[in-house]
Amino acid sequence: MAADRIFSIVFYMFIAAGTCAMAYRIQPYAAEEPVWAGGWRSVKSVQNRLYMTAIFLILFVVAALRFDIGNDYRQYTQTAHEAYVGGYVVTEAGFNVLVRFLYGITGGEYYELVFAVFAFATLYFFLKAFWRQSADFSQTFFLFMMLGLYFQTFNTVRYYLALALALYSMKYVLERDFIQFVFWIVLAAFFHKSVLLVLPMYYLATFAWKRWQILAGLAVSALCFAGKGWILKAALVLYPSYKNTVYLETPSLSDSLASSLRPLLALALYGWFVHTQAKDGGENRELRFYGQLNLMALVSGTFFYFLPVVTRISYYFGISQLLMIPLILQKITEQKVRRHITAVVYAVCILYFMVFLWKAHEDGVGLLPYQSWLFETQRYTYE
Repeated sequence: MAADRIFSIVFYMFIAAGTCAMAYRIQPYAAEEPVWAGGWRSVKSVQNRLYMTAIFLILFVVAALRFDIGNDYRQYTQTAHEAYVGGYVVTEAGFNVLVRFLYGITGGEYYELVFAVFAFATLYFFLKAFWRQSADFSQTFFLFMMLGLYFQTFNTVRYYLALALALYSMKYVLERDFIQFVFWIVLAAFFHKSVLLVLPMYYLATFAWKRWQILAGLAVSALCFAGKGWILKAALVLYPSYKNTVYLETPSLSDSLASSLRPLLALALYGWFVHTQAKDGGENRELRFYGQLNLMALVSGTFFYFLPVVTRISYYFGISQLLMIPLILQKITEQKVRRHITAVVYAVCILYFMVFLWKAHEDGVGLLPYQSWLFETQRYTYE
């Protein structure tokens, strides 16, 4: 293993450990606990804001200063150039307008600023969603880091902004505030139109599914799997930009099963909780919503593995794990059982993170070794 790769792995581990430690120091507010007292913020409020600001700044700086990190960094620089000069691009209007605006006000093709803006917005909406929607901010943040999701935001920056907004919008669909839900998803679609899929799917997940409906859905999915050739043709009509690209190289079923491991484990935890711990029979509406989304993630990652970049579809559903797992852990009433299950969850996540870092240099990931444009003289330039 090259020395720079080892250094980068240690660097990523240090970033994850440091920010997780700060997240652990953030204290939740009790019901009706005042944030302001006598015209001044409470000590807890000030401390929480300081830790949150430090976490944001560390993650933002690491993301904003990267150079040639991610499997599509160079492609994005070229796409941004084409969008700026009016060439042909397949990116959505939001990305194109943002690039033209940033390049216009700076007077040059400073793609570093584009990546920085996407990093800022993506982190903001992720952290905002964690704080206001999670049963335990520190646990959700821990999952975000250990499952490699933060480092994956270095890839496909348009998609991860849309993913952050999809997570952010879950609050509104659960509250049946459909105007705001639709607003945020449509906004996200200006950067990655695949997010429009969540409009019907998140809505469907708010209802309690009967057993026959689940079985019928699985049967339909099996039929789609059997007729995958026809389904793929239909998908290319909706997403013609994937025609004649490497994205049509069908992954092996083993790769599909590996990518479905996370929703499978999350569903196993959810099933265990509902049948052994839930006093309300598992009818908690929020928890059921997350569980049904993870079932969608598992089905999309197995029965529809042949679709181009199907993991993006699965992630729109599976991202709910960040909220579901802390909610389950909070609802385990027996303290000893909660400690044991929490320890198992943490151990599995840390192991996952180690494996993720070990493979982060591979083609299609490209997250190692870490480089910063602060120490690079090379730039991508286009005529």
